[in-house]
Order: sequence, then structure tokens, then C-alpha cells
Amino acid sequence: MKILILHINFLILTVSGLYAQNNQSAEADTVTVQIMGSMEDSRFMPAEVEIQKGDLLKFVVEEGVHTVTAYHPDNRRSLGIPEEANSFDSGVLQKGQEWFYRPNVTGEYNYFCRPHERMGHKGKFTVRSPDKNN
Repeated sequence: MKILILHINFLILTVSGLYAQNNQSAEADTVTVQIMGSMEDSRFMPAEVEIQKGDLLKFVVEEGVHTVTAYHPDNRRSLGIPEEANSFDSGVLQKGQEWFYRPNVTGEYNYFCRPHERMGHKGKFTVRSPDKNN
């Protein structure tokens, strides 16, 4: 009887461990984009990021004053994000501030910094489905 109980406990622990491993791989990630520079050297680092649907983007201002703004008619720009996606604009962010965005639509998102757009301060992230088929 003791051996049967030990085998059952071992089986439960094994199944629980496999379940936990599968759930960990499905958890969302937080991907950080640094916002660097001021004036001509303003940039998003990295400038392009690929994430999975459900991941969280964290924008961190390392220096200067910046925005994270979608190319979207709401922001007086041509559409540069998926048509089904909501427009976004972080508002003005200063050194040390963070802004978070969780996209809920797969596709390519182009964005810019309002004060430095003319200087080339632009970025892009691509959202993929976790199943890799989209």
C-alpha cells in the first residue's frame, strides 16, 4: 500500500511539474525599449522589436523628453498600425519615466516621437501570434 501511495504521489508531482512548465512558456513577456538621446541623436533602442501577442512593451526614457506615438489618423498621421488596433500616444515623458503598452492585435506597428520625428526618431514593433502561424 505504501508503495502505491508513493507511486501516486510521484505521478502527481510529475504531472504538476509538466503543467507548470507548459504554463510558463505561455506567460507573457515584458520587452523593454529604451528611449535615448535628445535632438538629432534621439532614438528608440532597439528601433525594431518582434513580440508575441499578449507581451507587454515597456518604454523607458533614459534621457531627454519624448513621446511614443502611433502612426494613426488620431495623431494626424497616416495609418501605420493594424487597422483593427487602437491608436496610442504616451504623452510627454521625461528622463526616468516609463510607459507601458500591451498590443492586442497582431501586425506591424510604426510609431514616432512627436518632438523628434523630423530628426528620424521612429520605431517599429511587430506582434506575432503565439502559435507562430500568424
